Amino acid sequence: MKKGILLSSVVVLGLVTGCNSDKSTPGYTYMDDMYRSPSLETYSAAANTAQGTAAQLPVEGTVARGYVPYDLPNSNEGYEASKNNSAVPSYFAALDAEPGKELYGTFCSHCHGLKGDGNGILMEREKILGVPGYSTSRLPDITPGTIYHVIMHGKNNMGSHASQLTYEERWKIIKYVMKLREDQSATAAPAEPAA
Repeated sequence: MKKGILLSSVVVLGLVTGCNSDKSTPGYTYMDDMYRSPSLETYSAAANTAQGTAAQLPVEGTVARGYVPYDLPNSNEGYEASKNNSAVPSYFAALDAEPGKELYGTFCSHCHGLKGDGNGILMEREKILGVPGYSTSRLPDITPGTIYHVIMHGKNNMGSHASQLTYEERWKIIKYVMKLREDQSATAAPAEPAA
């Protein structure tokens, strides 16, 4: 009988000590270091890292998944080097221009216009002036490589769009821009023959 009372007392005592009236805390925890793992704030000081902060640089020579390196510099020389189209992927010729239409409408048409003629809404409202159209008469030297360079680094009033577009999206837009270029060049008035 004494063993039963003693056992009952231990069970009741265990239940009472295991319960907690404060609902905002989990009560008693065992192996507290596993229950609450110590975390570091991203840029806080951390004595056990090589750089002294919780944020670490990636291992040298690694490339993030989905990232395609672009090594041409943001300079006139880099722009000229992009004319040889060395960055153009092999599948570019087989791309359909239609998927780039929606992306172009989102990122480009407000300046360059829906037809690629340089008469976007910002040009019409005179917020940005001198936006070029894509016709061969206005931009005779552009290639898919130079368009990619401008998307990556920007040019004149246009800023870089590299952070807003994925690698594949950039090439879809370029394919659509080349289609608009053909359309603009086809509708341009033929040059008068010299008399």
